[in-house]
Amino acid sequence: MAGTLQRNAGAAVTLRLFFVAGWRSHLALFRWLRPSAFLPTVLGVPLVQLVWFAHLGRYLGTRPVSYYVVGNALIGCSMAGLFAPSMSIQGERFSGTLSAVLATPAHRAVMFGGRIVPAVLFGALTSSVMLGFGMVVGWAAIPLAALPQLAAAVLVTALSCSAFGLIIGAVGLRTREATLVSNMVLYTMLLLCGVNVPVAALPGWLAVIGTAMPMTQGIEAARRALSGDGGVAALLGWELLKAAVFVLVGLLMLRVLERMSLAAAVLDDA
Repeated sequence: MAGTLQRNAGAAVTLRLFFVAGWRSHLALFRWLRPSAFLPTVLGVPLVQLVWFAHLGRYLGTRPVSYYVVGNALIGCSMAGLFAPSMSIQGERFSGTLSAVLATPAHRAVMFGGRIVPAVLFGALTSSVMLGFGMVVGWAAIPLAALPQLAAAVLVTALSCSAFGLIIGAVGLRTREATLVSNMVLYTMLLLCGVNVPVAALPGWLAVIGTAMPMTQGIEAARRALSGDGGVAALLGWELLKAAVFVLVGLLMLRVLERMSLAAAVLDDA
């Protein structure tokens, strides 16, 4: 009986660390406790990007405007997905609290993995709002029958992007350039992941890179969900597989770079 209670208590502590600690750290480091900081960052920038590329695509006339709406709505989750996990880890370093965090006996996978959850939720919210905006202004039609598959595509894409942000966060343990890396990855995804240009239209080696990057299959799955084409489940399966690989690589890099930083005494070097 005592052993069961102890295991239950340990599970409760683990869950609290995973969800509550990750959530509070996410809000505090980004100052998103105030809507005035949240709205321009998470919703304003993706909205301007969507409007710009939708008008540009309509002017060029190469593809339906809905093509650009879906692509730019889905990549909208990258503002939270890439920057939140990476900057939350580097923010601990800059604020001088990283040593205290790493000194705790908490499992690293639980402690850092929990920081992905808010990024996924905020990223999915951003993409959903962008899709809703595209529908309201008449740039995209979203059939009711497509909503379940579309919602799954949004969540899986946000998860894949946030998992990749964990890898960038690991880089922040050794360098000061996690934000720069996040920006470079964001613009690379904008070019190579089928947001505005089909992956099939890219040169072979660039298409391979784009296929391996986060959200490529998620964006295509969202487009197929809206058009009624098949293959949505298979595409989301590939995106989930990539997300799992990104999480494993990110946690491994966090562990290895943590040990390297401790050995070189640069963990508090902000």
